[in-house]
Amino acid sequence: TMLIHGTLLAAFGMLKQDMVAPEEGDIRLGGSKTHSQGRVEVYLHGKWGTVCHNAWDLPDAQVVCRQLHFKGAVSAAAGGTFGEGTGQIWLDQTKCVGTENSLSNCSYNGWGLIDCSHKDDAGVICTSATETFVDHSLELSEDLGQLFDSEEGCDFLIHGYTYTGENRDDGLWEMVDTTVCAHRMILSRFPGFKASTDVDEISIHLTQTCLPHLPSLIRYVYTRKLEVSRTTAECIHQLASHFGMRRLMEDAGRLFTKLLPEDRSFLTQVSFYEYSVEAGDRVLQENCLQYMAWNFQKLSTSKAWSSVSAELLQALLSRSDLVVPGETFVLAALEDWVSQVNRTTSEEQQAALLARVRFPMIPAKELIKLRYTSALYSVHPTLYQEKVLKGFQAHSLPFGTLKNSSNFQADDRDYQARIYTAPPWSVAYDQSYYKKPSLRTTEHHSTPVHTSAVFNDRKVDWQLNLFNEQSDCSSRGLLCDSLPAARMRMSTHKYQDQGQGSIRYSNRLLLSCRGRFIFHIVDFKEDFAYVPAGASVTYPCPNEGYIYHFVVRPEYI
Repeated sequence: TMLIHGTLLAAFGMLKQDMVAPEEGDIRLGGSKTHSQGRVEVYLHGKWGTVCHNAWDLPDAQVVCRQLHFKGAVSAAAGGTFGEGTGQIWLDQTKCVGTENSLSNCSYNGWGLIDCSHKDDAGVICTSATETFVDHSLELSEDLGQLFDSEEGCDFLIHGYTYTGENRDDGLWEMVDTTVCAHRMILSRFPGFKASTDVDEISIHLTQTCLPHLPSLIRYVYTRKLEVSRTTAECIHQLASHFGMRRLMEDAGRLFTKLLPEDRSFLTQVSFYEYSVEAGDRVLQENCLQYMAWNFQKLSTSKAWSSVSAELLQALLSRSDLVVPGETFVLAALEDWVSQVNRTTSEEQQAALLARVRFPMIPAKELIKLRYTSALYSVHPTLYQEKVLKGFQAHSLPFGTLKNSSNFQADDRDYQARIYTAPPWSVAYDQSYYKKPSLRTTEHHSTPVHTSAVFNDRKVDWQLNLFNEQSDCSSRGLLCDSLPAARMRMSTHKYQDQGQGSIRYSNRLLLSCRGRFIFHIVDFKEDFAYVPAGASVTYPCPNEGYIYHFVVRPEYI
């Protein structure tokens, strides 16, 4: 009976995709003739879109398969396994615990905030109701570990060496080395070892710090087990990168992510980013960029600010998830950076950075002052005049009129708000003040309809709640999917610009760790944002002294 019931549920899940109009957050599988596997696609804003494979792992696949009414997942398929999708890519850096009810309840960058292409479309292979597995893989891992330790029948040598910095009697540098004897067949899966070629040995130059970890890394190839600590993470990552061990690189990169909040000087974060670029690890690179974007205000006043490269700053200024008081702050921070590194930055680099400041998001009264207050105005007068004019147009014309102009570009990010934390766009509540993260009474907050001065006299009222207990939800006739939960509800109707353009709100809930750093950001979907359990947050917060920031983000459609 249970097998039949499971089969029917899975079949119903697949039939529902074809017979019932999809709802927000629904998922389906594509690119496969088998109903239990395929490319993962998510439905949002009336469109199906795919999921990027960055950080895609078995817990994510488990959530997808259960949402489709399968018993579980066999594996998380790498990008492109089931072909390339089309249209929108909705999710990137998806990180599920594995117990969520739906994929949309997992942690991710934000709808449409991606750094990948359709070549990276993630997939899943689900367990059908009639499949039974026998798993003795643990015994195999132990046997292979013993084989490595014994060196019996090994036929491939890996030489690691490093220089001590001391001179020998003959004038040459003193060298320390270690040799590992392994098995060509087992190493051949990773091209970096060159074990499938005619060579019988390879040599690799390592730092003195990383040389002792070479045997452990080779043993991992046999057992798929490796102890990685905060002190060994960088060495393991470097070795995995050298030998092309992508999964190990990503796991070590996740440990790097846990280290990011520990350095208030931001020297570690900048160093990790530069290292990730050199190593070609896009996952670690994105984790570092995201942390610095979310905590840009503290980065710009830190010891590391003058050591930020122009390339890193350009990458940060290109992001819509930059958390700042306002766009005027972004321009001031850029000017401060230029003043500190003036000797090493060219006017072309300055202009490229200025081009990423979103002048239409600067209040009109601040735009007027820029000619007299901006240190860079005299260096780039033409660029400033063009950008300031663009800003004034955004503050004086309806968006429908702007869209009809000949020089308007649909993908122009200048008209997209970042995550602004200054009043009136944000309001914060300290959990410790309320003792529990619950606002039993509804708080009210008011904002302009949009950042444009066109809407200065038109307001939107918001109702704010924090729920810690299901009774807080049920007393208002609500059902909260999980707790704690935040609710941000518009109490006035959405604004329509006289047929010339609509405004929607992509609001965010920011979680701050006692005001020290932003460690997690959640989208409000259907008025709710759910706070994940401790292990599911993007960056670790050592205590639960959260500060909740409700942020209003208006955007033109």
